[in-house]
Amino acid sequence: MTITFSRVALTTLAVTATTLSLSTAANAQSPVANDIADARECVDANNVWVYVEYGEDSEKEPEGACATEFTDGAVALESAGFLPTFNETEFGKYLTSINDVAPEWDERELYWVYSSGEVADDYSVDYTYYQVGASDSRPEGGTVEAWVVGTSSDKPALTTLAETPAATGSSEDGGWIAVIAGLLALIGGGVAALYQGLITIPGLVLPKF
Repeated sequence: MTITFSRVALTTLAVTATTLSLSTAANAQSPVANDIADARECVDANNVWVYVEYGEDSEKEPEGACATEFTDGAVALESAGFLPTFNETEFGKYLTSINDVAPEWDERELYWVYSSGEVADDYSVDYTYYQVGASDSRPEGGTVEAWVVGTSSDKPALTTLAETPAATGSSEDGGWIAVIAGLLALIGGGVAALYQGLITIPGLVLPKF
């Protein structure tokens, strides 16, 4: 291996370490979506928890997120981070898909069943089927907006708002990883600079590879 190639290799190492440092730091500091830890915190803050079940035909697991804006059901869906699509009708917006999941109307008569959930003091949820579409609903703070691929007889599986599960890792762990990656970046960059002659240390003889 020539000395020129060694410089390139070390420069690549420095760049890679720097990239790792930046991405690791970003991941360690990245907040959860809309900064709401769980459904209980969401409704306690008088926001709306949006819950989605994609149905047995989809591989997507049920998921939920907090909506801090909920002037209507469509706004709540988007505020919670979901990606809905609608058809405009004379009766308002008709939901066709959420996150690219669009139920097919067949003999099972599947569609997006839309319900409002009242949350009790013990965080159990009692649902009422909406008689209006998302553009005409008026969600109230402290409630659940539920969307389920099914029929009008299907109720959401989310019957009690769960507490946040214990974390398997902490932000402190991520911070240490970021520090180590940063040190690697500094070391790699320093060695590369030595080989490229950008810095010199009297008496130091660099090995040739």
